[in-house]
Amino acid sequence: MNLPGARRLKSLLHALAFFLAAAAALVAASIVARHFPGWPEEIVIGGIGVLLTLALTAAFLRWDRKRFSDIGLAWDRRTHMRFLVGLAIGCALVALHAAIVASTGQVSWTRNTQVDATGIAVAALGYGLLALREEVAFRGYPLRTLLPAFGVVGAQLMVMTIFVAEHRLGGATWSNAVLGSGLGALVFSMAALVTRGIALPLGLHAAWNFGDWMRGGKGDHGMWTMRIEAAHSAHVNEVAMVAYVSVMLLTLFCLAALYRRNQITEGKGDRGIRS
Repeated sequence: MNLPGARRLKSLLHALAFFLAAAAALVAASIVARHFPGWPEEIVIGGIGVLLTLALTAAFLRWDRKRFSDIGLAWDRRTHMRFLVGLAIGCALVALHAAIVASTGQVSWTRNTQVDATGIAVAALGYGLLALREEVAFRGYPLRTLLPAFGVVGAQLMVMTIFVAEHRLGGATWSNAVLGSGLGALVFSMAALVTRGIALPLGLHAAWNFGDWMRGGKGDHGMWTMRIEAAHSAHVNEVAMVAYVSVMLLTLFCLAALYRRNQITEGKGDRGIRS
């Protein structure tokens, strides 16, 4: 859909205003978390971030005279199933990536005895809340606001750019921000477009982050501790990055094919109705 220039500009400004407000909400959540030193940071930041981002979404929807269902944030009978499918796909992607890295023969994993069932549950909840905050903040109002004005490619690239910037400002290296978060943003956005909601990308996102934590990909506090031989660390890191890019591009290709098929099917249906 091609909108007039004034409406395109309006959509862009509304999306940018939301991004800025959501970023401010994340900063506020991080400040509040400092006052709860005994609480898991992921849960405090994620929980407060979700509430503030949902409140912002409600305010912007009222501004645009829209409803939550217009941007794919309404619960329906298939929401839980889409979330579970997303979890399954995300777990499979983590397992595939870990298998590729393990094939180098220079990586080993040992069980971290300091992490018990409570620690696993806390991590699962924390990463789930953080993923939910990001999905609402990026694949909710902004993506759906930009889509009619700039199309699938334009909207995706804009959301990806802000997603990369947020992770870079959060301390990620440029390579991790662009290749890691950037490709992830494209995959999650396409999953949201295919299903017209955030349940599937939320499952994907949460499963990937939690699975990466489980295998020691986020430091030495996961369920397993990853050990890489020092002499081969550069090679293993290269393999890990190439594997990640390959896995994400394959997922993006499959989702894009599904989206294209849905568009063709809906087009045929529209022609049938008009005839």
